[in-house]
Amino acid sequence: MKIKIHKKHESIAAELKKIPDRQYKSIHTFRNKRNTVELVEINGTTFVIKQYKVPNIFNRIAYTYFRKSKAQRAYEYALKILRCGISTPFPVAYIETTRGGLFHTGYFISEYIPHPTLDTWREQEHSETENTKLAEDFINFTIDLHEKEILPLDYNPGNIFYYKDEKSGEYRFALTDINRAKFGRLSRYKDTMHSFEQLGLSAQELYTILTEYCKRRNLDIEASLFVVLYYRIKKRIKKMIKQKAKKQHSRKQHKIHC
Repeated sequence: MKIKIHKKHESIAAELKKIPDRQYKSIHTFRNKRNTVELVEINGTTFVIKQYKVPNIFNRIAYTYFRKSKAQRAYEYALKILRCGISTPFPVAYIETTRGGLFHTGYFISEYIPHPTLDTWREQEHSETENTKLAEDFINFTIDLHEKEILPLDYNPGNIFYYKDEKSGEYRFALTDINRAKFGRLSRYKDTMHSFEQLGLSAQELYTILTEYCKRRNLDIEASLFVVLYYRIKKRIKKMIKQKAKKQHSRKQHKIHC
């Protein structure tokens, strides 16, 4: 087992090492699809444990010899993002277990941020003023990310925490699920427009937010819309092909059983 613990949390090293054996108090499971995300209590403090799905044999080999695991990237990227002044749950540790000499399971442990994610915003009633304020502050946050040369590659509402600063009245944001990100010089259109495609906005919402973003960054709105729509169409075509392949496979399986 490989484990890296931030010096801030070295006092609970013994408890962290027990995580692969599930020796902790689970409070709530947020997600249990590809990966499992749990809110847990360790020594009276609340943390979040993300257990990544066991990868296929090719990725197990890659994570053993050639590439950093998702858990390690999540830990290192969180530290890098924090150093840039962008909020994200503070990284506590990452753990990697092996089986048969190869990487098997990765765990990323972070501090807990008690704020909702943007995908819950629509579930509540908000005034037009608040909707506008949130949009404006979110544009500022996105510009800040891009100007600091940070491009999250999973920039969807479920991975962005928000809360309102009572003193300033500004909405603040924090990133989560950041094991996929690009750092360094970003192209003005190809990279930055990728962020807007991932937000799942309606055509009207996309146009409104993108217009303001382009105005503040002195970008051409038509070129920006073209790139975003290109990404959106490409994504839809890929989804259609995948669904068609799935249906064909299902028909073949039905014929075999008949």
